[in-house]
Amino acid sequence: MSLGLMSLVPNSNGLWAHLIVDELVRLGCDTFFISPGLRSSPLTAAIGRHGHVRSIVHYDERGSAFAALGFGRMAGRPGVWVTTSGTAVANGLPAIVEASVDRVPLLLITADRPPELRETGANQTIPQAGLFGDNVRWFFDFPTPTEDIDPTFVLTTMDQAVYRATEYKGPVHVNFMFREPLIQEGEPSVFSPLSPALERWRSSSNPFTKYAASSRDGSTVKIALQRFKDSKRPICILGRSA
Repeated sequence: MSLGLMSLVPNSNGLWAHLIVDELVRLGCDTFFISPGLRSSPLTAAIGRHGHVRSIVHYDERGSAFAALGFGRMAGRPGVWVTTSGTAVANGLPAIVEASVDRVPLLLITADRPPELRETGANQTIPQAGLFGDNVRWFFDFPTPTEDIDPTFVLTTMDQAVYRATEYKGPVHVNFMFREPLIQEGEPSVFSPLSPALERWRSSSNPFTKYAASSRDGSTVKIALQRFKDSKRPICILGRSA
C-alpha cells in the first residue's frame, strides 16, 4: 500500500516527487543512483522518505550515471539516475550514449529551473530540454508542480517513461522544473479533493497504468476482448502498430 500521501507533502513539489518515487517502486524501479544538489532536493527527500528503495549517493555525476548503467545491464530493468540542474546533467552523456548503443534500460531524472529562470545567464546553467538528442528513446519536459494539474498526469507519464526504457531498451530522460521553496517546512497542504482515480491508486500497490506485453499467439487480443466484455462503459481505440 502506498505511503500516507498527505502526511508527507507540504507543497506541490513534495507531492509530485512522492508520486514519482512511489510509482517507480511499483514499476520495479527501486534502485536510485543520486548525485544530489539544491534543485533536486524534492526528489532526494522523497527517495529518502520512502521505505522500499535502495539509494546510492555519489557526488560525481559521471560516476553515478555509469553505476546506473551497470545496474541496468545486470538487472535487465532501469537503474534510476537522479541529478540536479545545470552542467551536472551534461556529465551523464557518456553513460547515456553507451546505454543507447548497447540497448540497456536506463531512466534519467533531472531537476531543472522553472521557465522564468531559464536563459538568464546564471552560473553553470544550461538548456536541459532535449540535451541528449537522439541518444534517448524518449524525452519529456515536465511543467512546474501545481495544484491546478491532476496528479495522475505525473503517474501516467512515469509509467510511459519506464515502458519506453524497457520495451525499446535504452535511456529515457524526464526533466522536472521545480520552483522555490523547493522543500517547505510546516504542516502539509491539503491536496483535496483527490480524484477517484488517485484515491484508487493510493489504496493499492499497483502501478497506475499497465501495459500489455505484445505477443504473436493472440493472447494479448484475448485479454483485451475479455477486459472489453467486463467493462461497463468501454472505449475501444484502434490504430496501426509502430
